[in-house]
Amino acid sequence: MTIHESVLDGLADVRTHKLRTLLQTLGVVLGVASLVAVQGLVDAGRRQTLDFWSQTGGLTKLLIVNRPPKETRITARQLASRSLTWEDAQAIKREVPWARLVDPIASTRLPVRYGDYQKARDISAATPDYPSVYRFYPARGRFLTQDDLESQSRVVVLGDTAARTYFGNEDPMGKTLYIGDVGFTVVGVMKRKEFYFNDEDRNALEWMNRQTFIPLTSLYARFTGDASQRVNYINVVVDKAENNRKATEEARGILLRRHGGVADFEVVNRGDRLAHAEEQGRVFDLTFLVTGIVSLVVGGIVIMNIMLASFQERVREVGVRKAIGARGTDIAIQFLVESILVTCIGGALGLALGVGFAKGITALLGEPAIITAKMAVVGVVASVATGLFFGMYPAFKAARLSPVEALRYE
Repeated sequence: MTIHESVLDGLADVRTHKLRTLLQTLGVVLGVASLVAVQGLVDAGRRQTLDFWSQTGGLTKLLIVNRPPKETRITARQLASRSLTWEDAQAIKREVPWARLVDPIASTRLPVRYGDYQKARDISAATPDYPSVYRFYPARGRFLTQDDLESQSRVVVLGDTAARTYFGNEDPMGKTLYIGDVGFTVVGVMKRKEFYFNDEDRNALEWMNRQTFIPLTSLYARFTGDASQRVNYINVVVDKAENNRKATEEARGILLRRHGGVADFEVVNRGDRLAHAEEQGRVFDLTFLVTGIVSLVVGGIVIMNIMLASFQERVREVGVRKAIGARGTDIAIQFLVESILVTCIGGALGLALGVGFAKGITALLGEPAIITAKMAVVGVVASVATGLFFGMYPAFKAARLSPVEALRYE
């Protein structure tokens, strides 16, 4: 009997014993469904996180933020620390070989006025590197330039929401916007940024659309008068993700040296954040993985027992086949093919059920799920492996059966 004939014989057996086949496949169906659903949810969550981060700089971005001392008693050296400054950012740009972009940001709250509109707003003082750091580019006009920085220009660039808030339906380009009592000329409006987690209506990047940008030097010269040129945080974009940790350590060393050994800052490495999040998520993933494997094992045991029962019903058939020349390997292959066929049917049903589980979780909890070809591979591999492993004992038992004993079996 060829493999093709074994498959046809197995299909005939499935049609004949539908209830038995259902019992055989039930564990495999649930096991594969669990594996597929978890894989879909995990892949979707990771992909959505990476997509979100790619909108604001990607995995090669480091964020250096001010951090107040945690000690109850603060030393004189800690009190004397100036926190992060523009000079710190310039030192990092000069001395960290992997730093491709360095963008210090200072922010303050000032009254903004145009026509009848007057309200205190957050003002962000940035450098020309900001668009490349955040992948946030002008839709009209331009962003801040090096000339603006050097000349402390009175120019302003607006996010999409900020432009509509200040100017309504008017074209803001070239208009004068008063920040404090100083008039700034609008030279650019940024492209609108949008990103939605799951089915939420809230734009996770709306804060970018609300931004009002002026040159960093203009903030110091015209508003804060800060001789130390403090900044709220520093963005650093590394040339490639593999150099994140080296750049992190180098930047930390530079800042410690400049701050007299006071660690009043924190360097946040997105690559480490992602790895930490994935490490925490593995507990959840492992729980469902074990559940799926247990279901497959239980299903495999059921398949093995039913295959053994089927073998007892077909002892004389096996004996006749051996008596007319069938080899033990032919008998073993026949039983293995039937076992794999049953588990493949269960795997196909489990794949469909797993996709349904993933979509159901998405609808009920708002958790994203992505259906990929990887799911089908997981289902097929798990099904074939289960059928092969648990079908081996009945197959080998049938292969070793003596034809004389088989023909005498009642």
